[in-house]
Amino acid sequence: MRISHLVYPIVQPILRSLRRSPLLIRRIFDVRVPPDVAVQYDPTTVLLARTMRDLVAQNLSNRGSEPPLRLLEMGIGQGALVSLSIAAQTRPEAVRIDGVDCSPSRVNSSREVARFNGYDAHFWQSDMFTDVASESQYDFIFFNPPYVPTQTGRELQLTQRLEVDGDQMWDGGEDGADVLREFLRQSREYLSPGGCVVFGVQEIFLPDALVRKTMEPFGYQRIERQKPRWLPSTVYIGYRPTP
Repeated sequence: MRISHLVYPIVQPILRSLRRSPLLIRRIFDVRVPPDVAVQYDPTTVLLARTMRDLVAQNLSNRGSEPPLRLLEMGIGQGALVSLSIAAQTRPEAVRIDGVDCSPSRVNSSREVARFNGYDAHFWQSDMFTDVASESQYDFIFFNPPYVPTQTGRELQLTQRLEVDGDQMWDGGEDGADVLREFLRQSREYLSPGGCVVFGVQEIFLPDALVRKTMEPFGYQRIERQKPRWLPSTVYIGYRPTP
Protein backbone atom coordinates (compact mmCIF):
# COMPACT_ATOMS: atom_id res chain seq x y z
CA MET A 1 0.00 0.00 0.00
CA ARG A 2 1.32 3.47 -0.92
CA ILE A 3 2.20 5.79 1.94
CA SER A 4 -0.25 8.37 0.53
CA HIS A 5 -3.10 5.91 1.08
CA LEU A 6 -2.13 5.58 4.75
CA VAL A 7 -1.41 9.22 5.54
CA TYR A 8 -3.92 11.21 3.51
CA PRO A 9 -7.17 9.83 5.00
CA ILE A 10 -5.84 10.79 8.45
CA VAL A 11 -4.55 14.30 7.79
CA GLN A 12 -7.12 15.47 5.24
CA PRO A 13 -10.06 15.84 7.68
CA ILE A 14 -7.82 17.85 9.99
CA LEU A 15 -6.73 20.12 7.15
CA ARG A 16 -10.29 20.55 5.96
CA SER A 17 -11.35 21.74 9.40
CA LEU A 18 -8.45 24.19 9.59
CA ARG A 19 -9.16 25.57 6.12
CA ARG A 20 -12.58 26.69 7.28
CA SER A 21 -11.20 29.03 9.94
CA PRO A 22 -11.27 32.70 8.83
CA LEU A 23 -8.98 33.57 11.73
CA LEU A 24 -6.36 31.08 10.60
CA ILE A 25 -6.57 32.30 7.00
CA ARG A 26 -6.09 35.87 8.23
CA ARG A 27 -3.09 34.85 10.31
CA ILE A 28 -1.40 32.77 7.59
CA PHE A 29 -2.13 34.87 4.52
CA ASP A 30 -3.11 38.27 5.94
CA VAL A 31 -6.30 37.97 3.88
CA ARG A 32 -9.87 38.41 5.12
CA VAL A 33 -12.52 36.10 3.65
CA PRO A 34 -16.16 37.23 3.28
CA PRO A 35 -18.58 35.23 5.46
CA ASP A 36 -20.38 33.77 2.43
CA VAL A 37 -17.24 32.66 0.57
CA ALA A 38 -15.53 29.28 1.06
CA VAL A 39 -11.89 29.03 0.01
CA GLN A 40 -9.60 26.05 -0.52
CA TYR A 41 -5.95 25.86 0.36
CA ASP A 42 -3.44 23.24 1.41
CA PRO A 43 0.09 23.14 2.87
CA THR A 44 1.51 23.82 -0.57
CA THR A 45 -0.49 27.06 -0.78
CA VAL A 46 0.96 28.12 2.56
CA LEU A 47 4.55 27.46 1.50
CA LEU A 48 4.04 29.03 -1.92
CA ALA A 49 2.68 32.22 -0.32
CA ARG A 50 5.59 32.41 2.10
CA THR A 51 8.13 31.82 -0.67
CA MET A 52 6.59 34.36 -3.01
CA ARG A 53 6.41 37.05 -0.32
CA ASP A 54 10.12 36.52 0.40
CA LEU A 55 11.10 36.55 -3.28
CA VAL A 56 9.12 39.70 -4.01
CA ALA A 57 10.54 41.49 -0.97
CA GLN A 58 14.11 40.55 -1.93
CA ASN A 59 13.59 41.61 -5.51
CA LEU A 60 12.01 44.94 -4.61
CA SER A 61 14.87 45.79 -2.25
CA ASN A 62 17.24 45.64 -5.23
CA ARG A 63 15.13 47.44 -7.83
CA GLY A 64 15.13 51.03 -6.67
CA SER A 65 12.95 53.13 -8.99
CA GLU A 66 12.59 50.50 -11.69
CA PRO A 67 9.12 49.68 -13.10
CA PRO A 68 6.78 47.60 -10.93
CA LEU A 69 7.30 43.88 -10.68
CA ARG A 70 4.85 41.93 -12.82
CA LEU A 71 3.46 38.74 -11.32
CA LEU A 72 1.11 36.11 -12.69
CA GLU A 73 -0.61 33.48 -10.55
CA MET A 74 -1.71 30.45 -12.50
CA GLY A 75 -4.75 28.73 -10.96
CA ILE A 76 -5.91 31.31 -8.40
CA GLY A 77 -8.58 29.00 -7.01
CA GLN A 78 -11.45 30.25 -4.86
CA GLY A 79 -9.59 33.00 -3.06
CA ALA A 80 -6.32 33.89 -4.83
CA LEU A 81 -4.72 33.57 -1.41
CA VAL A 82 -1.13 33.64 -2.65
CA SER A 83 -1.65 36.73 -4.81
CA LEU A 84 -3.59 38.60 -2.16
CA SER A 85 -1.07 37.61 0.49
CA ILE A 86 1.63 39.27 -1.61
CA ALA A 87 -0.55 42.34 -2.14
CA ALA A 88 -1.18 42.63 1.61
CA GLN A 89 2.55 43.03 2.30
CA THR A 90 3.61 45.11 -0.72
CA ARG A 91 3.14 48.71 -1.75
CA PRO A 92 0.45 48.87 -4.49
CA GLU A 93 2.71 50.82 -6.85
CA ALA A 94 5.53 48.28 -6.50
CA VAL A 95 3.80 45.29 -8.08
CA ARG A 96 1.23 44.41 -10.71
CA ILE A 97 -0.41 41.07 -9.89
CA ASP A 98 -2.47 39.20 -12.48
CA GLY A 99 -4.23 35.91 -11.89
CA VAL A 100 -6.09 33.33 -13.98
CA ASP A 101 -8.09 30.17 -13.47
CA CYS A 102 -9.91 27.83 -15.83
CA SER A 103 -13.07 28.02 -13.70
CA PRO A 104 -15.30 31.13 -13.98
CA SER A 105 -16.80 30.45 -10.55
CA ARG A 106 -13.35 30.41 -8.94
CA VAL A 107 -12.42 33.63 -10.73
CA ASN A 108 -15.60 35.30 -9.45
CA SER A 109 -14.95 34.05 -5.94
CA SER A 110 -11.38 35.37 -5.99
CA ARG A 111 -12.58 38.74 -7.25
CA GLU A 112 -15.03 38.89 -4.35
CA VAL A 113 -12.28 38.14 -1.84
CA ALA A 114 -10.08 40.81 -3.46
CA ARG A 115 -12.85 43.42 -3.24
CA PHE A 116 -13.50 42.48 0.39
CA ASN A 117 -9.85 43.25 1.12
CA GLY A 118 -9.85 46.48 -0.86
CA TYR A 119 -7.63 45.32 -3.73
CA ASP A 120 -8.09 46.15 -7.40
CA ALA A 121 -7.76 42.61 -8.75
CA HIS A 122 -6.67 41.68 -12.26
CA PHE A 123 -8.21 38.20 -12.36
CA TRP A 124 -9.76 36.51 -15.39
CA GLN A 125 -10.67 33.14 -16.83
CA SER A 126 -8.03 31.30 -18.83
CA ASP A 127 -7.17 27.67 -19.47
CA MET A 128 -3.48 27.84 -18.60
CA PHE A 129 -2.07 30.65 -20.83
CA THR A 130 -4.81 30.51 -23.49
CA ASP A 131 -6.21 33.96 -22.64
CA VAL A 132 -3.04 35.60 -21.37
CA ALA A 133 -1.88 38.25 -23.84
CA SER A 134 0.93 36.88 -25.99
CA GLU A 135 3.04 40.00 -25.45
CA SER A 136 2.81 39.79 -21.64
CA GLN A 137 6.10 39.44 -19.79
CA TYR A 138 6.25 38.54 -16.10
CA ASP A 139 9.02 38.61 -13.52
CA PHE A 140 7.37 35.78 -11.58
CA ILE A 141 4.86 33.17 -12.70
CA PHE A 142 3.71 30.99 -9.82
CA PHE A 143 1.45 27.97 -9.57
CA ASN A 144 0.13 25.38 -7.14
CA PRO A 145 -0.58 22.82 -9.87
CA PRO A 146 -2.63 19.63 -9.71
CA TYR A 147 0.02 17.01 -8.93
CA VAL A 148 -1.79 13.89 -7.73
CA PRO A 149 -1.54 10.90 -10.11
CA THR A 150 -4.98 10.15 -11.58
CA GLN A 151 -5.32 6.62 -10.22
CA THR A 152 -4.10 7.63 -6.76
CA GLY A 153 -6.58 10.49 -6.58
CA ARG A 154 -9.45 8.26 -7.58
CA GLU A 155 -8.50 5.65 -5.00
CA LEU A 156 -8.35 8.37 -2.35
CA GLN A 157 -11.69 9.82 -3.59
CA LEU A 158 -10.17 13.28 -3.59
CA THR A 159 -12.98 15.07 -5.42
CA GLN A 160 -15.45 14.03 -2.72
CA ARG A 161 -13.08 14.48 0.21
CA LEU A 162 -11.90 17.90 -0.90
CA GLU A 163 -15.49 18.93 -1.71
CA VAL A 164 -14.39 20.49 -5.00
CA ASP A 165 -16.19 20.91 -8.31
CA GLY A 166 -14.15 18.48 -10.36
CA ASP A 167 -11.10 16.27 -10.71
CA GLN A 168 -9.14 19.09 -12.39
CA MET A 169 -8.43 20.56 -8.96
CA TRP A 170 -6.05 17.70 -8.10
CA ASP A 171 -5.56 15.50 -11.20
CA GLY A 172 -1.99 15.75 -12.45
CA GLY A 173 -2.28 12.96 -15.02
CA GLU A 174 -0.90 9.45 -15.08
CA ASP A 175 2.31 10.23 -13.16
CA GLY A 176 1.14 13.45 -11.50
CA ALA A 177 3.37 15.68 -13.64
CA ASP A 178 1.29 16.24 -16.81
CA VAL A 179 -0.08 19.64 -15.80
CA LEU A 180 3.32 20.73 -14.51
CA ARG A 181 4.96 19.79 -17.85
CA GLU A 182 2.46 21.87 -19.80
CA PHE A 183 2.85 24.79 -17.41
CA LEU A 184 6.63 24.72 -17.75
CA ARG A 185 6.41 24.48 -21.53
CA GLN A 186 4.01 27.39 -21.96
CA SER A 187 5.43 29.68 -19.28
CA ARG A 188 8.76 30.06 -21.09
CA GLU A 189 7.22 32.53 -23.55
CA TYR A 190 5.90 34.76 -20.76
CA LEU A 191 8.99 35.19 -18.58
CA SER A 192 10.83 38.50 -18.70
CA PRO A 193 14.67 38.56 -18.68
CA GLY A 194 15.78 37.30 -15.28
CA GLY A 195 12.27 36.04 -14.51
CA CYS A 196 11.43 32.73 -12.90
CA VAL A 197 8.68 30.20 -12.37
CA VAL A 198 7.74 29.15 -8.85
CA PHE A 199 5.58 26.13 -8.09
CA GLY A 200 4.83 23.80 -5.21
CA VAL A 201 4.06 20.10 -4.85
CA GLN A 202 3.85 17.46 -2.16
CA GLU A 203 6.57 14.84 -2.48
CA ILE A 204 4.24 12.13 -1.21
CA PHE A 205 2.57 12.46 -4.63
CA LEU A 206 5.31 13.96 -6.82
CA PRO A 207 8.83 13.02 -5.66
CA ASP A 208 11.85 15.24 -6.15
CA ALA A 209 13.44 12.99 -8.77
CA LEU A 210 10.36 13.18 -10.98
CA VAL A 211 10.07 16.96 -10.57
CA ARG A 212 13.68 17.46 -11.66
CA LYS A 213 13.24 15.07 -14.58
CA THR A 214 10.15 17.04 -15.61
CA MET A 215 12.04 20.35 -15.45
CA GLU A 216 15.16 19.13 -17.24
CA PRO A 217 14.01 19.51 -20.89
CA PHE A 218 13.23 23.20 -20.38
CA GLY A 219 16.80 24.26 -19.68
CA TYR A 220 16.43 26.39 -16.57
CA GLN A 221 19.61 28.24 -15.74
CA ARG A 222 19.24 27.49 -12.04
CA ILE A 223 16.80 25.54 -9.89
CA GLU A 224 16.30 26.20 -6.19
CA ARG A 225 14.35 23.96 -3.83
CA GLN A 226 12.73 24.88 -0.53
CA LYS A 227 11.58 22.09 1.78
CA PRO A 228 10.86 23.13 5.38
CA ARG A 229 10.60 20.45 8.03
CA TRP A 230 7.28 21.74 9.29
CA LEU A 231 5.30 21.23 6.04
CA PRO A 232 4.86 18.21 3.73
CA SER A 233 5.26 20.45 0.69
CA THR A 234 8.19 21.54 -1.47
CA VAL A 235 8.57 24.68 -3.58
CA TYR A 236 10.78 24.88 -6.66
CA ILE A 237 12.14 28.06 -8.23
CA GLY A 238 13.29 27.83 -11.84
CA TYR A 239 15.09 30.79 -13.38
CA ARG A 240 14.42 31.77 -16.95
CA PRO A 241 15.50 29.16 -19.52
CA THR A 242 18.29 29.96 -21.91
CA PRO A 243 17.11 30.75 -25.50
